[in-house]
Amino acid sequence: MSAQGQISRKFMFMMAMTCALCAGCNYFNQPLIYSIAEDLHISVAESGWTVVLTQIGYATGLFLFVPLGDLFEKRLYICSLMLCTGLALIGLSASTNLHMLYGFTLLASFCSITTQILIPFAANLSQREKSAEVVGLLMSGVLVGILFARTVSGLISTLWSWHAVYLLSGCSILLLSIAMWYQLPKAKSQLQMSILQIYRSLFTFAKTEPMLIRRSIIGGLGFGMLSIIFTTMTFVLAEAPYHFNDFQIGLMGIVGVVGIWSSQWTGKMIGRHREKWIAQLATTGLILAWIPLFFAQSYLWVYIIGLIPAYFGISSLHVLNQNLVYRISVQARSRINAIYMTCYFSGAGIGAFLSLNLWKMYGWSACVALGFGFALLIFSINRYDLSRKRNLVNIHSQS
Repeated sequence: MSAQGQISRKFMFMMAMTCALCAGCNYFNQPLIYSIAEDLHISVAESGWTVVLTQIGYATGLFLFVPLGDLFEKRLYICSLMLCTGLALIGLSASTNLHMLYGFTLLASFCSITTQILIPFAANLSQREKSAEVVGLLMSGVLVGILFARTVSGLISTLWSWHAVYLLSGCSILLLSIAMWYQLPKAKSQLQMSILQIYRSLFTFAKTEPMLIRRSIIGGLGFGMLSIIFTTMTFVLAEAPYHFNDFQIGLMGIVGVVGIWSSQWTGKMIGRHREKWIAQLATTGLILAWIPLFFAQSYLWVYIIGLIPAYFGISSLHVLNQNLVYRISVQARSRINAIYMTCYFSGAGIGAFLSLNLWKMYGWSACVALGFGFALLIFSINRYDLSRKRNLVNIHSQS
């Protein structure tokens, strides 16, 4: 595949699989916190810190590696990062102590940013009118990975062990890296910039594109809200009155099907210029989600009802945000994506850190208050952003 616009469905599916595995490997640990703690003879709190370290490693990788996607030959860059991720996951599977666990967790998450180079690359390869749909499909792959990672890791851990989760995922990513090497087209950059100039340009974009910063903050708060839910899910479901095991906790990822559907649906709606309507629907849903989520420790079915608008709102907003910021500059999409996704996963790290500490000190109610506060901020910033641009379609495109 070499010509712009000629992306086959088979190749799109392979890219979506790559996105799913590379994104999902950062979420295998969430239902395994108790199993890892028991196996390595560490506390649940120490095991739980792998969730925070994953977000720190990923956010750091985003800031350092993704901007270079505009500079390096993309096929070699993407496959090299996949190779490093696969090897780090295999190393993580062999962890026998806390230092190995933390070290390989950071390394795997640091290198697993392949998705954030692949998605803007795929958007460039596709026809302009199909770009939003391609982004939506690959984002569906990301969400499949993020949401079903818990189900898969919980099942494998229950049948075998948590070590097998990382061994199988590491080997799978290595095999996919070989397949991607033969399918991705060579794409040498025409950009005449040094690495230092690339990093400097990040701050230039941040200063000159306020819409990029607003959408990045919205994205960070949204994923931070989802991180609050994900981080505390194991605590909510493993304790009274549920006492779920790893697999049962992982099954909650099935609820995330609504997020996968909403990503594809949002991509199609953007193609019909319904950006403003999507933003209003998604942000309202995020606020309303916390009403049923408040009762998570009492009624499982109410908890599930609360998850549905949360998954829908965050998934829709994320696809919308990415499509909007990609319009700023075609040549700088990797750098723009780096700014957006660094904020996005920094929000997740902040959400995980705050929710871990709030759970330990005050319990679920405090986590709900935090999530509700995030949702209100998203709603407010989005309203301001919409007031700044009456028609979100008419964002300038730099060459």
